[in-house]
Amino acid sequence: MDKENLIKISNFLAKNPFTSLFDPNPDNHPNIIYKYRNWRDEFHKNLILKNEIFLSSPNNLNDPFDCRISSNYQKHINSIENKEEFIKNSISNNLKYLKENKITKEEAESILNKRLEDTLKFQIRSEVIEREFNDKHIGVTCFSEVWNSILMWSHYGDNHSGYCVGFDEKLLRYSQIGKLKRVNYSNEYPDLNPILKNKNSDEIKFFLKSIEWSYEKEIRLISLYNESNPKRVINLDNDVIKEVIIGLNTSKKDKEEIVAIAKDKEIDVWQAVKGEFEFKIDRYKL
Repeated sequence: MDKENLIKISNFLAKNPFTSLFDPNPDNHPNIIYKYRNWRDEFHKNLILKNEIFLSSPNNLNDPFDCRISSNYQKHINSIENKEEFIKNSISNNLKYLKENKITKEEAESILNKRLEDTLKFQIRSEVIEREFNDKHIGVTCFSEVWNSILMWSHYGDNHSGYCVGFDEKLLRYSQIGKLKRVNYSNEYPDLNPILKNKNSDEIKFFLKSIEWSYEKEIRLISLYNESNPKRVINLDNDVIKEVIIGLNTSKKDKEEIVAIAKDKEIDVWQAVKGEFEFKIDRYKL
């Protein structure tokens, strides 16, 4: 079955009221998740003009640690036993690659043994290879659980002069674009053991950030591409976008443009306003 038909089936399931009885939402995401945008940026405009979202390469993210958490080879490949176990697991997990490249298990074992003579060089080499692979084959787009973050409006919403778009979380989760999951935040850099590498290791690498980013309350969508030059622009169905919020300082001209487009697509529009005698943002419906 091709991807287009899979997406059609996923959309049908997402919109079917009976699906909610078996809805796999283990992280208890909110019904609507948000993306803050700059209306003066032509690419950002396409979010509601063309229903386009862009899945960025990790290389373009604003956090130098994002998708850059590495396994600690220097710490964990510290004995002959650990080294042997790592080599055994590496060969077992890459049998298809070895076969396609006509490399025998004995040759692979010899190569790894040689490279692991210097774990610092091996660490650096592994990080470079992983970074280059992720930059080519991983796509990331970020959302927030909240529409009223003063900092998020400042950092991503053109200093409150842009707009914020609310998306149907369930439709995105069923869209087959990629994995939608809440980001976790930590004070400590994770200790990843390459010998025990598993699905949880990958989730830590792509869904864990420093506690300093916790104000974003991020839910992100990550896609894995087989090709090295993937199409990173995704077109969403009209009903995925549920609402638009106009910024506190958005100009009259920009506001009129945003409202006209949203109303034409029957998207709810809200105006952000300062809370009365509170450091908070409220809104009213237009």
